[in-house]
Amino acid sequence: MPYNDKTGIYTSTYGSIPLPEQAQTIYDFLFESSPQQQVVDPRGRTWLLDAHSNRSYTFEQARERADDIARALHEKRDLREGDSLVIFAPNDLDYGPALWGAFRQGAVVSCANPAYNADEFAHQLRTVHSHHPIKAILVHPDAAVATVQACEKSGISSSSVILLKKADSSSKNVEGLAEGLVTLDELVATSRSANMPAKCKVKQGEKKTKLALLSFSSGTTGLPKAVCIPHWAVICNVLQAVNFEHRTLPLEAYDAREKKGDVVIGCLPFYHIYGLVVVLHSSVYQSTPVVVLPRFEPRAFLQTVQDHRISALFLVPPQVVLMVKQDFVKEYDLSCVRYVMAGAAPLTEEVVKAFKQRFPKAKVGQGYGMTESSTIISMHDGSDDFPGSSAGKLIPNIEAKIVSPEGKALPPGEVGELWSRGPSNALGYLGNEKATRETFDEEGFLHTGDEGHITNECLFIVDRLKELIKANGFQVAPAELEGFLLSHPDVQDVCVIGIPDEKRGEAPKAFVVVSPSAASRFKSGGRQAEAKLDSELKKYVTDNKIRYKALAEIEFIDAIPKTPSGKLLRKDLRAMHAKKVKNKAEKL
Repeated sequence: MPYNDKTGIYTSTYGSIPLPEQAQTIYDFLFESSPQQQVVDPRGRTWLLDAHSNRSYTFEQARERADDIARALHEKRDLREGDSLVIFAPNDLDYGPALWGAFRQGAVVSCANPAYNADEFAHQLRTVHSHHPIKAILVHPDAAVATVQACEKSGISSSSVILLKKADSSSKNVEGLAEGLVTLDELVATSRSANMPAKCKVKQGEKKTKLALLSFSSGTTGLPKAVCIPHWAVICNVLQAVNFEHRTLPLEAYDAREKKGDVVIGCLPFYHIYGLVVVLHSSVYQSTPVVVLPRFEPRAFLQTVQDHRISALFLVPPQVVLMVKQDFVKEYDLSCVRYVMAGAAPLTEEVVKAFKQRFPKAKVGQGYGMTESSTIISMHDGSDDFPGSSAGKLIPNIEAKIVSPEGKALPPGEVGELWSRGPSNALGYLGNEKATRETFDEEGFLHTGDEGHITNECLFIVDRLKELIKANGFQVAPAELEGFLLSHPDVQDVCVIGIPDEKRGEAPKAFVVVSPSAASRFKSGGRQAEAKLDSELKKYVTDNKIRYKALAEIEFIDAIPKTPSGKLLRKDLRAMHAKKVKNKAEKL
């Protein structure tokens, strides 16, 4: 990719593409774009399919459903421009239409992980509500109890809760609550006779700043921060990514009559920026239908790929590893797969090579992006000789720098922090000017906190400068786990680091200094006492935190290394862990 040695800026090999001149919402972009802005005529084409039923939406049906939801939220929940809708649910056929209906009315949407407990969800509700009044919370029945508890904790009326669907015999933990809550279908039905509300018209001066999403991304302070993503950012990233694909390895719009074209798997969660922008929005914009899976379950995923003849897989590394290592994968006919992109965490060259050996017809590689870049910065181009460990090439309209700790822009091949500038960068963090200034500089560059280099036109991510742990593609803040573990009576001091994990990519490990009473038990009970506390602390985390924050290992030590100012020396503990792993390997 071109490199300017005077400015230190790398630009995309594919240059820049024209971006929309007219101010618009994501709803406008998807449903009212001019023919010049469309890559294919969407009329009559399938957009969304439910993996577990015969339900599906064409372009027209998706728009009708979005309009119905917009009218229902306007009429029954008083949703107005600047208000917010929170979605607390796994993937569902109505996830996209609910987003688009809210966007039509100029509302802001915040998507939450449905596995959050009440305290974690309450933090998100409070943060959103303090700036954009929450008028509706769209919830899966399984999350009804946690939602009502979170509403109580955050001071939000539970009357705002809407069930995504009726509770059935498979719904968990509803405890009768669901019976008193209105469903989305009921809300739509009772408002159908009302007049269609006026559509939000974005002012030209707000073209690049009109807020669409509040997506939560963990910070090093431990509590997740709300990333402010405007309509413009999502629209631009879709256009950038689609243009890159069409010039490298194009996806073909699906023709239902001829049964030709590409079909995309929707197993990545839509509450995550990767699933939300790359899988959902980029796919429907190209009329490559998304087969929606509520969650990733290995055999259900493989069966869906086989049954729907899915050709394009957007995955995270643990899913790629599963497809390489698990023998039961061979039980399924996956010959339809021709395109695979992994993101959210790095993949090794060895895993990519093994995948290619098992699926020789598939073009596989990696992409790179962040919530703060909404989403894609780079993608693999599908070429046979593309390096498997590379995070891809810069997509159009992206500028990048590789910067030394001293702030010097570095030439090709040298390692430093990746900075990225492009039209899809977020506006900053909601109500957090300090964090915004630290992450987004005055020249418009996003400081990614990731260490990498650009060599032979390819971006390589070497290591993470930030202390965040990326487990299953989700960010885990060590400080959050440390603070929580310190609340346990047997923990006197603690430091958490990320360690390599075959299933999760990376996982938390806690180095723990125990309390005097626990140390006394260790002295009398030996390894049995240590093992008991190890299990107890792991359970303490899993009982109170979302699954991907679970501790992979605990090591008891005498003292946590720190600087004179009290800062934890994580690098020392990483070195200690690496030495332990190496010694163990040498003994085998």
